[in-house]
Amino acid sequence: MSSENRSHFSAKVLYARGPARALKVMGSAFEQFAGKKLLQLSDSTVAASQFNWLVMADPVNRVVMLGDATIPTKQEIHRHAEAAVATFLAAFLHPDQR
Repeated sequence: MSSENRSHFSAKVLYARGPARALKVMGSAFEQFAGKKLLQLSDSTVAASQFNWLVMADPVNRVVMLGDATIPTKQEIHRHAEAAVATFLAAFLHPDQR
């Protein structure tokens, strides 16, 4: 196997065991919440991906682009996570819960 093929295989395995698995678990949880009329969604995988990136996009992009000096504090992480949840619920909270 060439190094390019090994690298591609490694990336596929890493994705399958990391982000893809997390999205599947999150999507399954969101389906359960929808079944209890806590969330309203048409595609749990899309909802999971959107929630994931609401939480992760800004902190990850900052560190990747600007370096370790931009790693958020615990308070910043907490504030960001609360805002991400609020945004997610604005889109997906079941009408019976409003």
